[in-house]
Amino acid sequence: MAFKINAPFHLEKNHQDGRDNRNEKSTKKPEITGKIGSDLRRQQYKDANYAPDHTTTKKKAKTVASNSKGADTKVEAEKPKVSSAKPTKKVEPTKKQARKTKSINKKLDKAKAARDAGNIKKAERKERAAKRKADRVARKSNK
Repeated sequence: MAFKINAPFHLEKNHQDGRDNRNEKSTKKPEITGKIGSDLRRQQYKDANYAPDHTTTKKKAKTVASNSKGADTKVEAEKPKVSSAKPTKKVEPTKKQARKTKSINKKLDKAKAARDAGNIKKAERKERAAKRKADRVARKSNK
């Protein structure tokens, strides 16, 4: 005798995860329509039991007492101006940088001696090596 194969229980019509209920959302989230920082938004967050965040707070304005009739007026605090120019201070080279520049100078001296002796290729080779080393030292000192 053949047995009837039933569909898995989660596909049945009356099961809580059945086909009819699969695409329905069980909880509908409230829509927040208030502008950022407004009292309406703050109230909507409160009604929906959401925690307050940066969109519900107002920017604070400092109150300053004016001399005219003792009335308080709201004046936004001015931010201190920061200059974009960085102060440059003279930095002495470290021991390592001093040693490297000494090595570069040695190479340049050798290149000069080779050029004076008439060995142009050797002089150019030494100058290229000194330039590479100088570039490398400059690049590492900027980090």
